[in-house]
Amino acid sequence: MASGVTQTVGARVWWAPALFTTGALCMHALPGGDLRADDWWALWHMDKVLHFLAFACWGLAMSIALAKQRLFQTGARFEVVMVAGAAILGTVLEGLQGVCVPNRSSEMADVVADVAGAALALFAFRVIFGCRPGRIATD
Repeated sequence: MASGVTQTVGARVWWAPALFTTGALCMHALPGGDLRADDWWALWHMDKVLHFLAFACWGLAMSIALAKQRLFQTGARFEVVMVAGAAILGTVLEGLQGVCVPNRSSEMADVVADVAGAALALFAFRVIFGCRPGRIATD
């Protein structure tokens, strides 16, 4: 295939990113009045762990889908797009959560956890596929 040409792959590569994006939306839409301030969940900051893991899964699914589309030819550009995308998505979701969801507030620490999860996904991609994100074999 010629360099710079996008590749058409089956729609199934977009199922995992769509499911993880929907999961992140649902996670941010849960009401927060059920947790007390002295609850173990709040004391151990488990919400940050959940943000981290959710965005790690989202980032890995997106990385694989985008790499199969061959939209980005170099890993460095791909990594910047993924981290920026995680920061934008995390910020938008946190903003909506603070405005629209009862008993929930926006926290910048959640956005930091989201970006860290996406960064872990890029590292996991490199470990799994043995190369920087950008181009991998098709289905």
